[in-house]
Amino acid sequence: MDLFLQQVANGLVIGSTYAVVAIGFALAFTVLRVINFAHPDIFMVGMFTGLVAATQYPVVGVGLVMLAGMLGAGAVGFVLERTVIAPLRGRDVLMTLIGTLGVAIMLQNGMALIAGPDPVAFPSLLPRRSIDIGPVALTLRQIANFAICLLLLALVSFYVRGTSYGRATRAIAERPDVAAAFGVNVGRICQFTILLASLMAGAAAVSVGMLYGSASAFVGLLYGLKAFICMLVAGNRYFEGVMVVAIAIGIIEALVTGYLSSSLRDAVAFFVMIGVLYYRPNGLFGSYSS
Repeated sequence: MDLFLQQVANGLVIGSTYAVVAIGFALAFTVLRVINFAHPDIFMVGMFTGLVAATQYPVVGVGLVMLAGMLGAGAVGFVLERTVIAPLRGRDVLMTLIGTLGVAIMLQNGMALIAGPDPVAFPSLLPRRSIDIGPVALTLRQIANFAICLLLLALVSFYVRGTSYGRATRAIAERPDVAAAFGVNVGRICQFTILLASLMAGAAAVSVGMLYGSASAFVGLLYGLKAFICMLVAGNRYFEGVMVVAIAIGIIEALVTGYLSSSLRDAVAFFVMIGVLYYRPNGLFGSYSS
């Protein structure tokens, strides 16, 4: 039982990170009807921006390092939306997919050229302490990662359900033509959506960098793939559904690692995706029509 509870706790930590990145995918696809394959590499840029801030200004603290990561990711997301997504919005989804994939490749290889292809150390911003919660032992970094991701998920849920921009976002997701007819500035909402998703990715990236103590130019590949699968499995109608699926996949991965083999961990998401989409092609919670 102790092993089970420990692995569930570990899964909650990693699953919450998947959820933050997956929400970025879901926001873009729901509102803009685009698959933003550059989103995981915006996550990577946020991680390296935070790393630079932590290295150059080691006394600024966790909050300012996270702010730097958010600003770096947000700036890239804003430029991406203005230069690639906005001109292609409304066209065939394959065009934006190819466009954002090209940007992702440029970001990966550009960062590999600057920082090298191998992982680099992320400065230790939190003490190496372990906290026992009953039979579960979690490090301070794990707790911080989970708390940050949970806060981001709560904020985006409040934004979607409790703000005027959030209501406009849901209206565009349902019927963009009707929303525009009622005076919703669709272009502005789309621009803000990408910016919000990028800011969230930047904060999560710094949190992951602190958790594992490293940053890599290719870190977005893993998180992007898992997050995209989470969106497909959940469907894009309810953002809370994407969160639940992402956390569930994180827990299942941790249990597979603890009871079977770590080599099977990365296959879990694919097995879940195949099984769910075979019976529910629109995802567990349904999807908006594209």
